Amino acid sequence: MIALLMLALRERRRAYAAIALLCFAIGGLAALGTAYPRAVADGIADDEIRAASANERLFSLTGSDDTSGATVLAVTESTRRLPDYTAVYGASVSVMGFGQERSVLTYREDACAHVRLVSGRCPLGAGEVMVPVGPVQQTRKIEVGTRLFLVEAFKPDPKQPWVATNRGRAPVDVVGVYQQTDPADDYWGVRTSEDAAGVLVVLTRPETLNAVPHQTEVLTVTAIPDRRLLRSGDYDAILRSKLDPNIIRSSPDVKGMMDRIAAKRKFVETMTPAVVVPVLALGCWGLFLLISGRLRQDRPEVGIQALRGLPLVHRWLLAAGASAIIAIIATPLGGLLVTLSTPGADGSSMVAALQVLGVELALVALTALGVLRLRPLDLLRRVLPTGGKVPLIEVAVLTVTGAAFAQMQTGDRTGLGIFTASLLAVTVAVVAARGLPLVLRPAARRQLQRGRIVGGLALALATRRPSGRHLLALTSTAAALFTLVVGATDVSSTARQTQIDLTIGADRVLLVQSSPAQALAAVRQVDPDGRFATVAGRLNVSGNSVLAVDLSRASVMRWPEAAEMATTLRPGAAAPVEVTAGKLEVTIDSAVQPVDNGPMPPGTFVPQSRVFAVVELPGGEFQELDLDKHIEAGVQAYAVTLPPVCAEGCRLAGLSLVTFGAERGTLTVQQIAVDGRPVSDGKSWHTPGTDAGKWSVDPSMALGQPSYLLPPDVLPSLPVAYTPDLGDKGPVGAALNLRGYQRAPLTPTVATDIVPRVGHKAMLVDLPSALRATLGSTTPSRIEVWLSEDAPADAERRLADAGLAVVGTESRADAVAQADRTPSALTLRMQLWAAAAGVLLLLGVLLVVSSGDRRTTELAGLRQAGVRATTLRRAKRATYVMISVLGVLIGVVAAAVAWAAARTVLPIVDGNPWLPPPSWPGPVPLAVAVVGIAVLLIAGTHLIFVGDRREGGAWSE
Repeated sequence: MIALLMLALRERRRAYAAIALLCFAIGGLAALGTAYPRAVADGIADDEIRAASANERLFSLTGSDDTSGATVLAVTESTRRLPDYTAVYGASVSVMGFGQERSVLTYREDACAHVRLVSGRCPLGAGEVMVPVGPVQQTRKIEVGTRLFLVEAFKPDPKQPWVATNRGRAPVDVVGVYQQTDPADDYWGVRTSEDAAGVLVVLTRPETLNAVPHQTEVLTVTAIPDRRLLRSGDYDAILRSKLDPNIIRSSPDVKGMMDRIAAKRKFVETMTPAVVVPVLALGCWGLFLLISGRLRQDRPEVGIQALRGLPLVHRWLLAAGASAIIAIIATPLGGLLVTLSTPGADGSSMVAALQVLGVELALVALTALGVLRLRPLDLLRRVLPTGGKVPLIEVAVLTVTGAAFAQMQTGDRTGLGIFTASLLAVTVAVVAARGLPLVLRPAARRQLQRGRIVGGLALALATRRPSGRHLLALTSTAAALFTLVVGATDVSSTARQTQIDLTIGADRVLLVQSSPAQALAAVRQVDPDGRFATVAGRLNVSGNSVLAVDLSRASVMRWPEAAEMATTLRPGAAAPVEVTAGKLEVTIDSAVQPVDNGPMPPGTFVPQSRVFAVVELPGGEFQELDLDKHIEAGVQAYAVTLPPVCAEGCRLAGLSLVTFGAERGTLTVQQIAVDGRPVSDGKSWHTPGTDAGKWSVDPSMALGQPSYLLPPDVLPSLPVAYTPDLGDKGPVGAALNLRGYQRAPLTPTVATDIVPRVGHKAMLVDLPSALRATLGSTTPSRIEVWLSEDAPADAERRLADAGLAVVGTESRADAVAQADRTPSALTLRMQLWAAAAGVLLLLGVLLVVSSGDRRTTELAGLRQAGVRATTLRRAKRATYVMISVLGVLIGVVAAAVAWAAARTVLPIVDGNPWLPPPSWPGPVPLAVAVVGIAVLLIAGTHLIFVGDRREGGAWSE
């Protein structure tokens, strides 16, 4: 029997080579589907650990030598005995004497292995120290051989600076100057916020610490967990590791980081099989087609053996033994290759390959039994009888899909529900492949009746062969899975890009330390044309966030609505009142009369009201000028000399009236002039929030507080954009405060789904308009300069030269790189590769089946009847072209149905994005995917048939 099997393998080596390659690929894909999610999850965990602060990835316990020092020492010793931790013991004393500020005299185990010596050596005995290189060391000219006198430092009050004690000085000798090899190394442990702000660390030996008179010595132990332990995200493993509870309780932030890692690992490891498993099933389906095709050709031999009375077991071995041997050898080899060549792969990858081998062997056995159960007479027939068969595959797929859909409806995303989208696509493909041939069979008859032999034969071959139906279903399934994943990838990418654009706001964002006016002036100096830079800040109004942006430069923003908002929130206004250096004269008609305040205490004096002018200087700052005259009844002229800087041009920002209750009445501005030249007639001037052009003076006003009159170029109320969650018509009564009692109302003008950089429950306002409406009273916080992608490379340097101090930066490119490492992005990448592998498996099966079809005898009668061989060859080729095209079209429909019904189970986004992802993918990536699959399949089958008049085939033995 073994000899017969070896003979079959040798004589039909090309056909079995195709089965071997498919088994090899399935085994490798199964191993990769196990290894890749673990490798991705490990990479995500490493990213999380790198981004975490020291207190989130390290366990640390601190105590003083006179209170909890014994606990620290005990924890140190117990941690040293644990294999998954590295314990680093340290002791320190706060001292004065190295620089002007406090320093920390520190002993830390094995410090020399973690520093780079600039000069000298490490301390070896008492009285020796090693100082950090830097400005203090260089300014004080502290070198090797310098003697320092250190004294203990203490803090008498948390809000007071450190001072030296009177316990006496201790001389120490500098024997080395060092630089930390890696300041972020876990070795240096957890530092307090005060220490991390720049406290210098002087390294020494314990003997030197003892030589410095001190009252408080801080003892610390840092337990550095093995990265493998943190990467697992299993905090319970920490609790099981026998790490001392004291140090666990003192480091609660570690649990938060590990919980985040665990959630991301679960996401990746749960969502990856949603496409990988269906692709493996698709590969097994293709294996079924190859084996059943092989058995169909061997059916006469099996029938002869049955007539001879060969036992069933022997007949099964002759029919399927060769395929089983191929699977047993090739599948583990594929898994082994992936296990050895893929980082992160381990024994579980081989286990997955062996599991899929079991499925393959069961498939081989069932396929062979389907032939062996036939009568010998049927086995010897050229065409088997059909009809009466129950569509078991379709029933099984429908049942599993129904169960998955029901579970998805419950909100469960951990079990069968995650396969809902894939199963729906497969179900539609399988059912369509079952029903479509029944619809197309009459068309085949009509084509033949009309003499269209090629088309008629192609339809007949595609619709009447069981292998044609299976190949159509296989093509539809592969196309559906690939199209579905391409669509999910496109939507996910769009959602990530949208979220990044909204959270960053521009291509680069620089956090600057300056006033809004200074930032606006610097940006206008660096970018006078408004091509690449704008200024933004934050306000808080009634508990809601307000983003204030210079919308005259809205093109810098990465926001589709920016241009519309700039037009809506910056309506046309009157020209500003420009003034130059000289004498400013304001003519006011005062219809006021004194107020009888009744008897006043002796010595009490109520001053008269005064008028001030507010000018906006060329640099954007606001300056108040005293017009140096009390309010008097009648028409009066009030004057003041403008600052010399106004020679460059200033803007008259408003007038201010300060009253103390001595008058009652109204004031009307008649004219404003500079050196006798009128610049405004006083018309259209108004108080904030009104169109009134007069001041009202009354003792009920806030005494001593300014009351402003604004020029025509300032709108009575500021238009703002608002998010709908602040109300259908926007927030009610929102306003910006001016100095004094007046307010600049905010008028909800246009709704927007989101406000960049802020998100929901937010408003957007034009920054220069807000500053002018409040005369600089309202000062935004967190001033930022936004740069577009067209900004020059040295834009940051130019802004610094213009006087802005850049203290932080955010980049869209960095955000994109980080988003590409999120669980959803990496999971979809794996699913895309798996779906592409499914298409390649389909191509291989299609090539093998079509190659073997070139020498079939089904159409021998037509050839004998005089039909040309070229016509038959064209008909066979057209069959596979038809299957490819119909399969791809069915796959697109199946993917659309799956997307519409179950896209919520696809790993499209992480967390809760500010805006929902698009409802449907873009047409371009889908069209590229569909056309690409169709062209690949058609080209493959075309190469098999074109120009080849041989009756044999490469894989047909």
